[in-house]
Amino acid sequence: MDKIDEYGLGLAVAGGEVVELGPVQADEGDLVHVVGREPGYAEILNARARGKRYRIRFNILRERWDKLPIKKGESFTATIDDTDGSSLIAYVDGLPVYFSGEKARIGQKIEGELIRFHRDRGVGKVTKVYDSVGDIEDPGHDTRMQQLQQAGFGQEPFRAFAMRFTGVSGDQLPSTEIGIRDAIAGEAIRLGLAEKAESGGQQYPQAHITAIRHWVVHKLAAVLGQPVAGADEVSDDVGWFRAALTERTGPTITFLGDVIQLSQGYYAPAPTRAVMISESEAVLVSGDPSRLFIESGFDIEFRGLTRILTDTSEEELRSREIPVQSKDEYIGLDEAPITTPATLREYIEQRPQESWEPEEDWAPYTGQYYGFTVDGEPLVIEEADGTAISLWRVPVEYGADTYQLKVQSGDGKTRAVTVSPKYRKHACLILDSMAEDPQTVELTGYEEEVLLSCDFAPPRAQMRWLYAVGAEWLETSSYQLQWRISDTDANSVREVF
Repeated sequence: MDKIDEYGLGLAVAGGEVVELGPVQADEGDLVHVVGREPGYAEILNARARGKRYRIRFNILRERWDKLPIKKGESFTATIDDTDGSSLIAYVDGLPVYFSGEKARIGQKIEGELIRFHRDRGVGKVTKVYDSVGDIEDPGHDTRMQQLQQAGFGQEPFRAFAMRFTGVSGDQLPSTEIGIRDAIAGEAIRLGLAEKAESGGQQYPQAHITAIRHWVVHKLAAVLGQPVAGADEVSDDVGWFRAALTERTGPTITFLGDVIQLSQGYYAPAPTRAVMISESEAVLVSGDPSRLFIESGFDIEFRGLTRILTDTSEEELRSREIPVQSKDEYIGLDEAPITTPATLREYIEQRPQESWEPEEDWAPYTGQYYGFTVDGEPLVIEEADGTAISLWRVPVEYGADTYQLKVQSGDGKTRAVTVSPKYRKHACLILDSMAEDPQTVELTGYEEEVLLSCDFAPPRAQMRWLYAVGAEWLETSSYQLQWRISDTDANSVREVF
């Protein structure tokens, strides 16, 4: 690989001729395995050196128009689901189409026209932008909003209601309907828990889920609709109440730490603390309702379920007797025994060692994407002292699978070291890094937003911080996981990754 151009396309010189290799994930000077099919072009064979969407981008580069899903001048409907920092990108059946100077947002549905091809991409223009990102797709939502309008809540009734309910101004609320719904639901849970816990006469404030749910639904059913399932019912859709409290793939008020889940259906408000995002912003973690802080002079910005204290400082928070918790402690990063190759080696030396007795259904980690495959080729890390390390999944008939590190020393002796399922992702990521094939996270700025993209599910600690700063998950890409975050939070997110 003699050169990589501004588009991420690899070039090599062979026999005095420049050879195009297509999109690459490699560095200049690396060796790649290729096959030459036509003069001036060669196709990369080793998968890990190929760039994203290699096949279709290579076909554009080679001008194989008959192999492309759309042609120049054709119209299409797509979703904006990526950016390179200066242009928006939509993928039309996998073909990247770039738009410059358009007003659409990432995650927004558009109609477009393909104007031309350039190098490995299409260049298009947006002809129509559909409704904004994050609208509530509930057939009864519009009817409820009309009723709010009739009750005097103006032209933006949902936002106006949320302003009155939370006590903040419109620009301190989320920009999407889904975000506003989460802000309202989260605040209602805090209010309901506070009222029911105070009236319960318990030694420690707590309330049962039935009482909390009754209070919250009674207040919000006219605005959010009835949750589809009660506390003791079974449903594929858990409804907005249980989704906000505990049960969804995404942020919940218990995962964020505002509310503590106890036994036998009881919940308690969490003690107040702040976690600094930057010198002037902090995540507010507290079971107390927001008005207590607003009336004390704090500025609060709602980002879905999470609350951000703005225009503040660590010194001010401490002076007003609000404890400040470190970011690492809040997300549990300081608890993980393995976070680097060095700590993995220490873990192996310090943990109890057992005999290595694998069975037929044990599956080795094969590298990247947390892949474990029975009869697969294990990813083996060979250390300088001759030690060979690999990770294996041990199936358990009743309960969660366990994991073992296979450690074979230079003298041929093999032993096993158990890894908790809680730290399985950590071990996988470290082994990838030690194999010089690390997982990567991309942060790309566009206007006042940053798009975070990765093709693996982050560990729990990193997910908690993403949710804490109000990251908005974008469901538009079928190729990778993506979140939208504020540009003011990008440094803190980069630090935890």
